[in-house]
Amino acid sequence: MTAQEILGNILKAHDLNTLEYKGWLLVDEQLPAMSAATQNLKEYENGASIRLDITLLLGDKKVIYESFAGVGKDELSATQDAFQNFAANSLHVFLSAFWQVDEHEHIGIEEWEIDGEMWKVYIGNFGCKGDYNIPQDLFSTIEEQIKNDTLTEDLNWYRIYYANISKDEKMIESLKNNEDWPLLGDKLKDIHWTASDKFYSLRNFILIKKMDVKDSI
Repeated sequence: MTAQEILGNILKAHDLNTLEYKGWLLVDEQLPAMSAATQNLKEYENGASIRLDITLLLGDKKVIYESFAGVGKDELSATQDAFQNFAANSLHVFLSAFWQVDEHEHIGIEEWEIDGEMWKVYIGNFGCKGDYNIPQDLFSTIEEQIKNDTLTEDLNWYRIYYANISKDEKMIESLKNNEDWPLLGDKLKDIHWTASDKFYSLRNFILIKKMDVKDSI
């Protein structure tokens, strides 16, 4: 089973009518469209790893890119693991923001005022791996930075990734609209993360849409 077929099954499982057209999955024959593909398959003696790339094509020809690692005993199980990471992070943000599929155990929906405008905010769950405590000030730090952002588009999306490789090695990635956003990354460095020699990671995806007067949660 291909990654595209798995994605199609996921959308159908959420009662969305899909049609494949030129490599894209359309819901009700309209944009946005989605596609899924895998690459960087590595096979080892005791298993495999792979990267899953999810692309969402918006109506104004902009795209949202999300990538997820997967591991398993073989290519299929590694792909399934990558899809589980997708489901734990940004899938439900997409479902709610674009197709009004709201599963509130997987997503938070709020209204924020930013620079005098009202925005609907779709907040994905923290995708966590490893044994650690989520810093209490993490979300408030993310929220504050987004609320202080200069927004020139009606739709914006943000992703953070933090990985504790060891006590002396960390990895921090913060993106806005697919591009590096160092303003948030610098703030994340100042948060008190759990000190550990063991690997752990956290990922979060947030999408915000400018609201019309008639919009409401």
